[in-house]
Amino acid sequence: MKNKKRVIAVSIILLVVIFGIAYSKLHTTGKSIVSQEVTIVPLSSSEIEKVTTTILSSEFIKDVPEKYPIALRFFDFEGGQRRWRDGFLIGANKLLSEGEPAVYLSLHAKYISELNNENLCEVIKRANENRDLGFDSKYNKASLFIKYSGMLKHRGCFGF
Repeated sequence: MKNKKRVIAVSIILLVVIFGIAYSKLHTTGKSIVSQEVTIVPLSSSEIEKVTTTILSSEFIKDVPEKYPIALRFFDFEGGQRRWRDGFLIGANKLLSEGEPAVYLSLHAKYISELNNENLCEVIKRANENRDLGFDSKYNKASLFIKYSGMLKHRGCFGF
């Protein structure tokens, strides 16, 4: 009797999930109706130098997977609108000039002035607490867990 109830309960849950997925597919196109050009405002040479030096001396750069770099993008606001600034592609022990990141971190540019050679983790934690840190990836959590398993010891740094 218990097994029969369990089978019925699981069947109902599966049906609800299937109908939910089907319903959402029928009512969305998956395309954005807003198109907007994105302009990137360059960082100053001193800001670039400060960020570069701090990233290269950070404790986690050696653990970034070679095949899955991390994009660190900066932003600020002008006239109430988000404005994207330069970004950096962090690879295994180096900054990359090209590649496809699996993770995008966005950090408010006001934190650049706080960076020094040894405090990237503290600045990221503070930005996360102040809701000035963004995270985006096309991969699900399980996939990211596998791709970045070598960085688990640094997860406190990113607040995840």
